[in-house]
Amino acid sequence: MLWHTIGLAFRGLSVYRWNNFPRVEKVSATDHIAFSLHITILLASIIEEEKGIKYNRDYIFRKVLFSSFSTFVHSDISSEVKDCIKEKNPTMYYELESIVSAMLLSWNLPLWMKKDMQKIHDLSRQEKHAYQKEDDLIAFAKLWASYHEAYFSNEVYLGVYRPAMDTIEQKLKQSRFDMFREYIDVDPKRQNDLERFLLSIRRLQSSFRWNRMRRHYPISVMSHLFIIVFIAYIIGNIEGKNEQEITHMMMIALFHDIPEAITGDIVAPTKKAIVWFEELLQVVEKELVNKYLLWYIWKYAFSQEYEKLMIDPWEQPDGKLVKLADHFSALFEAKIEASVDVEFDKIYKKIKKSLHTSPYISTDYLFKFWIDYFEDNLEEIVCFKKA
Repeated sequence: MLWHTIGLAFRGLSVYRWNNFPRVEKVSATDHIAFSLHITILLASIIEEEKGIKYNRDYIFRKVLFSSFSTFVHSDISSEVKDCIKEKNPTMYYELESIVSAMLLSWNLPLWMKKDMQKIHDLSRQEKHAYQKEDDLIAFAKLWASYHEAYFSNEVYLGVYRPAMDTIEQKLKQSRFDMFREYIDVDPKRQNDLERFLLSIRRLQSSFRWNRMRRHYPISVMSHLFIIVFIAYIIGNIEGKNEQEITHMMMIALFHDIPEAITGDIVAPTKKAIVWFEELLQVVEKELVNKYLLWYIWKYAFSQEYEKLMIDPWEQPDGKLVKLADHFSALFEAKIEASVDVEFDKIYKKIKKSLHTSPYISTDYLFKFWIDYFEDNLEEIVCFKKA
């Protein structure tokens, strides 16, 4: 039943934030999660470099991934309502969370996934634990992302979001967030370079895949990053990678399409329209990313790692496996749209054929698992779109 978890991840694409508010942008749950991950990883990188405080990225990625499933299942309960329930009755809040955890653990899932799920669930029920500083960082990142979602819509719908923004601001003033506020604050009118860097990445929420194609269910590049992170997690485990290697694969997945925040999503036919044009675009892309994105964080040593993850993701260790995750996401996305546009059906068949001969599939088990097992259940993976 592993394909059910993929279907659950895709469900987040159709869960929209601030759904009972008038809004100027449609931010999906997967947009919010991917952007929050970027905020979390950036702050962790800075604090490690400047203060020597280490953050466990293995825990951060798995915590964000598996806690997101509760959002997808209980999508009818807003985050603000959840927070109020947690404050007024923590026992009932954790009972709600336990329903999702019990459902997932009842599925016939691989032992490695169940262990990760159980660990995250058990730790979440504890007031204080070994990863408390990671939990605080994740909570801050989600609040910071939420504030900016409200802020931009409030600029048009004056005052409508103000109560929510005030609540978020109060939460961000908690002492456990003091260190994080040293680097990024919540006044969009007084932005520093780190905030400009993050808000440039945020543009991926408004950049949609399959540009130039007729789409029934548009998928943002930001949401695509979340999907690839999850599929990379699965592939890494199937391939027998260790925890740190899998986390690195998820880092590649999270950063691989960031240049599109600057260049936009240039479709493959355009890239291949003229001989050597694709190679020229790569040179231009690197220059523009350095000029309009990486420039904000050049003073930090980790910016060199970020550049490699953005510009040459597939050349990183295990980058080819993340590229495989990218192909599978495209397969699922094309299948979703195939009933709407015959062109997507052609794309789906082309990707499917290429996966049968993919040089990135290094084990017989992975080939059988993805090509036979998932192919048989592809309808279930994308069926939430037809409900």
